[in-house]
Amino acid sequence: MSYAPLRDSLDDEPRTTAEIFDHRFNYLDNDEHRPLQPSSPHAKANGRAPYYFHGDALHTAISVAAGTVMCLFGYEQGVFGGIMVGRPFLAYFHEPSPGLLGFVTSVYDLGCFGGAVVSSFVGERLGRRWMLLVFTVIMTAGIVVQTLAQNMQWLIWGRLIAGIGNGGNTATAPVWHVECSKAEEKGRAVVKEMTVNVGGFVMSNLITLVFSRMSTEAQWRFPLGIQLLFSVVILSMVWVLPESPRWLLLRHKDKEATNVLAALSESAEEVHEEFHKIKESVRIEQATKANWRQVFSGGVATRRVSLGVLLQMAQQLSGINVLCYYLPLVLHRSVGLPELTSRVISTINAICYMFATWSSLFVIERVGRRPLLMSSAACMAVAFLGIAVSVGIGQANPTSRLVPGIIATIFMFLYFTAFSFGWITVPWLYPAEINSLSMRSKGAALATASDWLFNYVVVQTTPIGIHHLGWYLYLIYAVLNLLFVPFVYYFIVETAGRSLEQIDHWFKNNPGWRVDKADHSPGFESDDSGPSTIRGDDDREEMLKDFEIGDDEDDDDTTFRTL
Repeated sequence: MSYAPLRDSLDDEPRTTAEIFDHRFNYLDNDEHRPLQPSSPHAKANGRAPYYFHGDALHTAISVAAGTVMCLFGYEQGVFGGIMVGRPFLAYFHEPSPGLLGFVTSVYDLGCFGGAVVSSFVGERLGRRWMLLVFTVIMTAGIVVQTLAQNMQWLIWGRLIAGIGNGGNTATAPVWHVECSKAEEKGRAVVKEMTVNVGGFVMSNLITLVFSRMSTEAQWRFPLGIQLLFSVVILSMVWVLPESPRWLLLRHKDKEATNVLAALSESAEEVHEEFHKIKESVRIEQATKANWRQVFSGGVATRRVSLGVLLQMAQQLSGINVLCYYLPLVLHRSVGLPELTSRVISTINAICYMFATWSSLFVIERVGRRPLLMSSAACMAVAFLGIAVSVGIGQANPTSRLVPGIIATIFMFLYFTAFSFGWITVPWLYPAEINSLSMRSKGAALATASDWLFNYVVVQTTPIGIHHLGWYLYLIYAVLNLLFVPFVYYFIVETAGRSLEQIDHWFKNNPGWRVDKADHSPGFESDDSGPSTIRGDDDREEMLKDFEIGDDEDDDDTTFRTL
């Protein structure tokens, strides 16, 4: 690697990270050994400035944009359950049957499943930004149809279309956010996303509670229509924010990727280090020629994709949407509280849920993914067991349900707190962390599709379970949560504090499924002089030999640094 000389004149000293990088380093375009012309720090990509922020401000802007996607997701989760019990809504749609209301609620999840599947086929072609823009437009169309609904058919189609848009967005936003984040910030980035996701859930509870006393169509049209504000924020922000540098390098857009890295970084050295680290990872990923056949081949790619899919499935089978979608119903019919009291408690619970999720920001990178998942699952099992016993006692003694009802409510608050410390964030973060670069869109899309499919199953079966199984329904979820503890212990790989490239390296050394039998040494060498390094010489040659491609003749860079 050759270095261009720095400017001699202090008057000509470059003032921005992008300019410093341009004049210190000659980087390679499409792996060809020819220097590129230095780009201006104000260079434009695709005919426009690729960013309008820099450093921490840019990271914050990306967090806000991705967070708004998840906030809209949370709002949609709670809004329909709050409006469907209102008298104006029921009267306007001619007293729909419980079965029809259940279908209108869950058809949104079917749309989300479809959107996630579609995103897996087009995600790598369009890129992260264009995926968010396209699917937000689709979701906006669905919101408009719901808000202007003249009959139940309009409402069903609006829910389905909005679901397609949301499914694509939720499969893309965490990937984009993680790929633009530093290794030590990946977990915190997704915690912020899920905190605002719960914030959206809180907003839907508050707004539907306020409008529940109205006797006009505004009781349900306003809570649905206000979602358009989220769409405006997403579209306006994503349009002026950069594409993922990893995706740009995968598509051979080295110059644009460098501009983005310069905007995201605080120093020229950091840009240089990150560029070559990602470039090396991309070169190896492209050599694998990842395709759908590899996803189902039974190899390492299958394992990595499956871990994300299974963790998202487990998140839904933990019972979160038994309580999120139907908490007022559970409190009213299972616990025996008055309807208004149930609504108020649901809103208070949502607020506590949001603050508990935010609190996990301080532990997710320190504690690690595996300990959080196992301890949370154990607490969630205890909580559902407490709910089952309390509801069972209350149903056996209908005349004295107050004390069991209070105890059941306390255990519900315990469940939401435990869930917020592990299972709300890690399953959404994990597919973006665990999958290789070339499989990341496919893996995240399949994991999100799994989440929405089992979300649909839970939402459809919960009213039936409450009616026919009673307290046994909560006992089933207690057992499921208990089973998740050994599942995480034996199969879930720790990703906290590791860069995406380091995780690739770990899987190369540990092809087996059982984590408890794996080599847990990170494969890095450290000394007192600086950060850890991955020795790239032998490992890279071995990997390239496996993929049957040649190495670059002039590449004498024997190590590549990691965050």
